[in-house]
Amino acid sequence: MTVVLYVAGGMLLLAAGLLVVRITAGPTILDRSMALDVMMSVMVCGMSLWAAHQDSDAALPAILALAAIGFVGSVAVARYANGSDDVEAENDQQEEENA
Repeated sequence: MTVVLYVAGGMLLLAAGLLVVRITAGPTILDRSMALDVMMSVMVCGMSLWAAHQDSDAALPAILALAAIGFVGSVAVARYANGSDDVEAENDQQEEENA
């Protein structure tokens, strides 16, 4: 069972590393916010993995709080981006309409 936990932890670390790259190199604010949302999910999975490894449910309130913060943050960014001035997206949309 320990090998499975280490493999899962390694996969979560790899995912977090790739997400950091996406957060820093994302071309638009929506790409960055999506990567941050997925990073919150990776952190929830990591905390759950740690709780499973420790055979403890003490981390459950922190896991639930982190998941709630991730959800509220995603909704807030989605509402903000709905009326944002994303110049690249507007240019792409205008090019599609002109074509």
